[in-house]
Amino acid sequence: MKRWLWWPLALGLALAAAPVHVVRPGETLYRIARTYGVPLEALAAANGLADVNLIRVGQRLVIPSEPSWPAAWGLSVTPWPPEQGRPAVFRVPDGVSAVRVFQLKVPVTRGVALVPVPADTRPGLHPFALEGAGLKGELLVLPGGYASENIVLSEEKNALLDREKIRAEKARLLEACGPWTAELLGPGPWRWPLARVEETSAFGTRRSYNGRPGGWHGGVDLRGEEGTPVYAPAAGVVALSAELYVRGNAVILRHGLGLCSGYYHLSRRAVEPGRRVAKGELLGYVGATGLVTGPHLHWEVRLLGQTTDPAAFTRPGLWRALAPARAAGR
Repeated sequence: MKRWLWWPLALGLALAAAPVHVVRPGETLYRIARTYGVPLEALAAANGLADVNLIRVGQRLVIPSEPSWPAAWGLSVTPWPPEQGRPAVFRVPDGVSAVRVFQLKVPVTRGVALVPVPADTRPGLHPFALEGAGLKGELLVLPGGYASENIVLSEEKNALLDREKIRAEKARLLEACGPWTAELLGPGPWRWPLARVEETSAFGTRRSYNGRPGGWHGGVDLRGEEGTPVYAPAAGVVALSAELYVRGNAVILRHGLGLCSGYYHLSRRAVEPGRRVAKGELLGYVGATGLVTGPHLHWEVRLLGQTTDPAAFTRPGLWRALAPARAAGR
């Protein structure tokens, strides 16, 4: 049977494969989650439930215990289920050239695709397509569990909240990160950019400035005295070394596979654009330049332009899943 004839049938099987529970009198979502051994937040996300206390008798709930597509597809996603703001590795069958998901097209190299899950992605089910194989399915995304904070800025710092200048600076960052390339410049896992790691503001934190909504925190803030050395977490090429309006003294590295990392608010920069750096090489020194309330390092990672939790790249599990792509750069 031709592929274009059988993939709609395969999609129907995929969506039907997920078990369904019909709510009975006296049941709670918490009890149902325990019965099936799935996280409460996963069950809520899979069914679009904003309030875990609001379910009704007779309601049909999809149980997200396993991926809903058939095993015959040869597709795996690591970690499962993926979370807001953290990357996922798609290991795909032969013939797949790209993964389309979250309105992004993610190229495949050596059978894997490193997919960003944007931090503002709605928890729940999202459509995806495997280009070249004619397969479509749904991907469950869990909440990232992010906190909220309000940052109080002085009048001088508050004056920096010029939306046009912020947009222009973001455009410069995206240009520096450059396009996707198949070569990964160095193996993982990454190291942290400071010798002593103490987070003062986590990635994904929903922020407001002086009570005004300001989006989410697109990186991780690390405590450091002014002048503390900042090191490259992985091999890369310096794409930008300049003073920026909001981020102050900044260095951006390109790592390949659409990955770039930024180091902001530096007191001094120690590298110039075009230089190839090794893991652990000095990039600059912690400072308090730009839009800050005190000395610290803001470490930011973007994957295909999407801000992504930097800590994910320090964990061996991601790199084990990505191993075929790592070999592609050799």
